[in-house]
Amino acid sequence: MNCFNHHSNAAIAICKSCGKGVCQSCAIDKGFAVACSDSCMSEAADTHTMTSRAKRMYGLGGAKKVFPLTVAMWAIFGLLFSGLGVYRFIKSGTPEWFLLLFGAAAFFLAIATYRRVKALELNC
Repeated sequence: MNCFNHHSNAAIAICKSCGKGVCQSCAIDKGFAVACSDSCMSEAADTHTMTSRAKRMYGLGGAKKVFPLTVAMWAIFGLLFSGLGVYRFIKSGTPEWFLLLFGAAAFFLAIATYRRVKALELNC
């Protein structure tokens, strides 16, 4: 592959932003990306920042495992609504079906969410 700008020179890298081949004199190396121009370097820097933030957000590359907050939220809802349904049943003698069913559904969602997070290998 030859340089996009200097057709007689061999390309030593590919621009991270536009994908053009660049030679030694055209290449702008910033350590995380090689670009062919200042505008492509700006785009590559934005892409690098976005990727770094996404990795932190999903806990990729980190050794510390985090318990998924959505699982905790659904489990707490399940405990609260089921507990309130049982309390109302003991207090009045008739079951509060809405509270009991919503509590069961929340527990089901907690389990389903946990399995989904594990299957996707997310750490958030």
